[in-house]
Amino acid sequence: MKVLVAKTAGFCKGVRDALEVTLGAIKNQQDGENICTFGPLIHNRQVLAMLEAKGIREVNEIEGCADRKVVIRAHGIPPETRQTLHRLGATLLDATCKRVAKVHAAIKRHARRGYYTVIVGDADHAEVIGLMGYTEGRGVVINRVEQLNELPAEWENVLLVAQTTQNEEVFQEIQEEFLKKYPKGKVKNTICDSTHERQTEVREMCSLVEAMVIVGGFHSGNTLRLAQVARECEIPTYHVETEAELNPQELAKYSRVGVSAGASTPNWLIRNVVRFLESIRPEQPEPRFSVKKTLELLAYANFSVALGAALLSAAAQALSGLPGSWTYSLMAACYVYAMHSLNIFLDRNAIQLNDPRRAEFYERWRLTFMSTSTLAVVLALGLALAHGFLPFAAMVVLVLLGSLYAVPLIIPAGWRGSSVFKIKDIPTSKTFFVPIAWACVIVLVPHLWGLRESFGPLVYASWVVFLMVLIRTTLLDLIAVQGDRIVGKETLVVLMGEVRTSRFTNAVFGLLSLSLLLGPVLGLASWFAWALIPAVAAYWWYLHVGSKRRLKEDPVFESYIEFMLIGSGALGMVWNLAAG
Repeated sequence: MKVLVAKTAGFCKGVRDALEVTLGAIKNQQDGENICTFGPLIHNRQVLAMLEAKGIREVNEIEGCADRKVVIRAHGIPPETRQTLHRLGATLLDATCKRVAKVHAAIKRHARRGYYTVIVGDADHAEVIGLMGYTEGRGVVINRVEQLNELPAEWENVLLVAQTTQNEEVFQEIQEEFLKKYPKGKVKNTICDSTHERQTEVREMCSLVEAMVIVGGFHSGNTLRLAQVARECEIPTYHVETEAELNPQELAKYSRVGVSAGASTPNWLIRNVVRFLESIRPEQPEPRFSVKKTLELLAYANFSVALGAALLSAAAQALSGLPGSWTYSLMAACYVYAMHSLNIFLDRNAIQLNDPRRAEFYERWRLTFMSTSTLAVVLALGLALAHGFLPFAAMVVLVLLGSLYAVPLIIPAGWRGSSVFKIKDIPTSKTFFVPIAWACVIVLVPHLWGLRESFGPLVYASWVVFLMVLIRTTLLDLIAVQGDRIVGKETLVVLMGEVRTSRFTNAVFGLLSLSLLLGPVLGLASWFAWALIPAVAAYWWYLHVGSKRRLKEDPVFESYIEFMLIGSGALGMVWNLAAG
């Protein structure tokens, strides 16, 4: 089945901001501090369950918020409720969507001037309840144009606004009749841009597919509107929270299906639905072999990452001009494979969110990964020992650091205010430690004995490998950011945000390009450095084009990222063979 995924599907900015506020509260939580949300933070049961597992519970009775740190939900609350929370001794963390807050301000400003407010929305929705609180008792909620006939004709000062997730066409219809009834009335289209873009895209997609699947909470207003928009296009529409609610036999009659999702729906839920749909073969069985399945297996088995490390050893040899060996490549591959596999198990919470299928794959083959990782560590240490005591000692240090990365360590009382510490808890540790480890095991460890004689070329080759792997790691962090945020993983993108991280990666691209251009000129590298520039250009292309695709957490995309390193290493092998 061919599946089209809406570009606008998934978290909107308001939801991301609300999660940031909540996760920040968890991170800074003091001993004995009790944190809750007043009502559901967002309308997605799966995300709320994950927050509850981290100790953030939903409280719906205002008395239950007394003397607690309370996160105000993205939908906002009435001012009276806010005042009551303050009287109860609650400390408030405001996660109200900024677009909703602007509607609050508009209603409040007009209410003070005596205006009546007509809100187009659902009267029992949390956002609308919050909006009504700012009308000073002169507000009314409607959701059909016919309800305008029930409003007093003598109103002169009257304001029309919308629930931010309202159906655009419904609001336009009501607006037209509203201005006929109240010529002096004011209209503010407060439907947020995200809602408008999602609904517009769904309408466009409906002309390209045979059916639509809308993913999101059954209590989510904006998700319900998307399903309504699709049905208005007279196309079969399925509103589901997870892929388990889809009937493969019923969907098998379609060959082209569109997928969109509400603003509170995380990418991993959308991705699961897309994979489920793609697995449906209406006329013929799924082929045993396909490029996509092969690339997925290479990524899941950690073969792509190990091969990238092995071949980068050849690229480092071509850059530095120092003698190489297949044992260097095997040592690097073994180390990277073992550490990658080990830390995936130790950090499986984020994997579960970013790629549930991968988590299931690792669990199924757990014993295989454990045994092969152990064998890989032993082999890496043995190869290092064969090159001398100094490389062996360095490899022991790297193995220990890599193995302890996600392991709780006991720290003397008083330091950091806690007795338990993990290396991975250091902000941006993964983003920078991984490329440092790669540079050490690929370049420095094999040539420690010649470090004094070839200091410049070795440091230069290490620098280039570090920058290339830094870009690779940052790309992977960017595409896994949702799960990392939820579990509190301190990557660069979680710390800086996606926009700043993209700018940072652009700067690294520029630094890498400059380094490759200057290396041969300064006598620090062979002319092979210039041959690597096309690989850098390909990296850049994947960041600016490839990373914009929907559901880019797909392991196929990850394999493509790894192939950038593999391609660079393959160029190095060709160069070394030609140099002879």
